[in-house]
Amino acid sequence: MKNNKGAVSVLLLLILAVMITVIGAAGDVCSLAVAKAYAQRMNYMACKSVLAEYNSYLFEDYGLLGFEGGKDEIKDLVKNYNSMMKRVDDSSDEEIVFFDVMVQDLSINCTGRNLCEKSVFMEQIRELMKLKAIETGAEKLIDVIQGDMDIGDEVNKAKAGYDQQQEAEGNGDNNKVEIGEKIYDPEEKDSDRILRSRMVIEALPSNAEETGDDKGIEKYDLGEEEALMKLGEDSSGFLKKFYGSVSAGTDKFLLIDYADEFFKNAVKEPERYKDTFFDNEMEYILKGNLSDNKNLSLVKKDLFLLRTALNLAHIYSDPAKTQIVLEAAASTGSGPYGAALQFVFAAAWAGVEAKEDMERLFAGGEVPFIKEKQDWKTDIESVFSGTEMISVDYAGGRGLDYTEYLKLLLIASGKEKLMERIMDLIQINMKGRYDIRFDLRNHITGFEVSADYERKAFLPEVLPGIVEEDLMHIEEVFSY
Repeated sequence: MKNNKGAVSVLLLLILAVMITVIGAAGDVCSLAVAKAYAQRMNYMACKSVLAEYNSYLFEDYGLLGFEGGKDEIKDLVKNYNSMMKRVDDSSDEEIVFFDVMVQDLSINCTGRNLCEKSVFMEQIRELMKLKAIETGAEKLIDVIQGDMDIGDEVNKAKAGYDQQQEAEGNGDNNKVEIGEKIYDPEEKDSDRILRSRMVIEALPSNAEETGDDKGIEKYDLGEEEALMKLGEDSSGFLKKFYGSVSAGTDKFLLIDYADEFFKNAVKEPERYKDTFFDNEMEYILKGNLSDNKNLSLVKKDLFLLRTALNLAHIYSDPAKTQIVLEAAASTGSGPYGAALQFVFAAAWAGVEAKEDMERLFAGGEVPFIKEKQDWKTDIESVFSGTEMISVDYAGGRGLDYTEYLKLLLIASGKEKLMERIMDLIQINMKGRYDIRFDLRNHITGFEVSADYERKAFLPEVLPGIVEEDLMHIEEVFSY
């Protein structure tokens, strides 16, 4: 009987041991599953926290999100954020660790996610301009809903107060930032801004170079027959080249809208205006010269040739004006040279009209792209007699202003060059405003993380075939 009791006791102990083992193993398996989810959450929060440390100045000034640093900086930050994930009880300094999960191995890959890479940069522009379109649509909707309710005054007052605060904070010696061999002081701008610092120039994404001298519009003397013939030929050639190089595409339009939103030109400044190195920024995007004045001169030449060519086309499309040109050429008794002389007269008339167009554009006015009879401003007598030009106001909102003409010229430019020169301006201005060490190449928009997290098992010696996945591997991509 005693032996039976002993046998039953042993059997019960064996059953109890098996039950404890099974329960422990089951608990360990469950713990592992929960620990995996916990490790993934830790990794997610750590990596998102890294991306939250974007360059706030870059975002505020140009709407771009970029983390300044490389894979080593990111790796250190991810590890630090992981170590901070343990909860600490408010009533004591003792750590409450629910799952003993630690980063065992970590690798970061930033390849293909540099903000200076064109595909990455373009993706940011797309997202930003989509949001801008939504914002613009929402503002229009609010205007419709508000009707006569004018809340604009209060908004403008608040904005004015903020602008004054920003201006006050910006005063002082910190307003000057050294750009290589010269001081960039927004309060002391030269008559011509020429970027001379080799350190800044060599770091530009477009590798911009200063081009040779160009006389611009001055090369077309409207008082010389040879120059007028050259003007007619150049303007016709320019128009042909313009139409031949115009290429559409959503990305190019988005880039041009971005440039219009964030950069100024010779006539207008964007609402978000801040001090810039170049005064003629959109002109730089178009021409890419290191001299501010030269960019403007080259753009003026293009506009003059474009308007001359369009005006010349209008003269020959209007029978009345064509007849006037023919009569003017015939009155000179030029004989066999009459055809060439009539072209010279037409070019002179188109050029004078183009100069009037240019004056109107740079005064903030509008000029129709394709003119009609009522849009013409000059007569042929005033071309040669020097009398006062006829002034015409364009009605009906058919005209384009200077900025819109710039956008037309940008459409005829290459998308790659547009993107590179936009990057140039961002880099130049960020160096001047905040930090001479700023470089778009040092900014990334995302990274791939590969991490191994280790967990200590409750019963490491029990059922090793089931509970040996103490290393949990996680691979994920994080980006803005």
